[in-house]
Amino acid sequence: MNIIQTNSGMTDEQRSKIIFAGDLIVFQQRPAMLELCQYIDQLLSESLNGLYPEQAQYHLSEPDYRRFVADTQKKIQADDKAKAIFFHALQEAGLALDSTYYDYFAMRVVSAEKAFATGLRSVVGHHRDTWGGNIQAQTNWWAPIYKIEEERSIAFYPYHWEHPTINDTSEWSFKEYLAARRETPEGAELSYSPAPQLLRPVDESKAVKIVIELGDILCFSSAHLHASVPNTTRLARFSVEMRTLNLNDLDVGRGAPNVDNAGDKPQYQWYRHAVDQSPLSMAMESV
Repeated sequence: MNIIQTNSGMTDEQRSKIIFAGDLIVFQQRPAMLELCQYIDQLLSESLNGLYPEQAQYHLSEPDYRRFVADTQKKIQADDKAKAIFFHALQEAGLALDSTYYDYFAMRVVSAEKAFATGLRSVVGHHRDTWGGNIQAQTNWWAPIYKIEEERSIAFYPYHWEHPTINDTSEWSFKEYLAARRETPEGAELSYSPAPQLLRPVDESKAVKIVIELGDILCFSSAHLHASVPNTTRLARFSVEMRTLNLNDLDVGRGAPNVDNAGDKPQYQWYRHAVDQSPLSMAMESV
């Protein structure tokens, strides 16, 4: 696994060929990404009445902190300006919006010292995003909102790019997950996993922890096995992420190898066009 760093953009085809071969790309110092960091910091600070977001957990009760995280995640996901700035940053990396479909724009919060670690889009264990989506052409975009270090970053397991894991993709069903979520009372723990899971641990000595600068964007294939690094620092990690699909990749069958995913139902319904919001399923009818 190579980590390619560039301060210029790439075409969709150039980028896809690199990440679907297992390499990572860091698009450095995108002006729009720096703008997004400033914008989200302002939103977070306003929500906290001036508290420093990375240290907010030390000034709020656990229920209040969880409420802050959940409320701000919902706010960021629904914020059209934040999403537009992020799309602009992806355009600066070379992404062509007219051939791009996306699932959603999300902010993840990993609290300090492993505290309050559970919750919506917080710590994520070892997984491949392709396990749930079952589309090998998926691309992940990830960027921190504040400065990070290895102890509160994202880890990759390049050994498993070619070597399978033991997982439950043959048993997991998105339909069953949705049914379990509907039947679970608000605030109660789900009885069904929201995503496929590893059944045997992986070798942590082979983990590669990625540290990028503020204003950088990490791009990688959704088929990479990766996980949140357990936060052992005194500062929370705030990051934004998105998954995209390029229609040209789907047209020509370009994507990452499938080494251990037994799922067979592509979740095209998760994706909408980046410009007109039309569903990917409409475009797939002509592919």
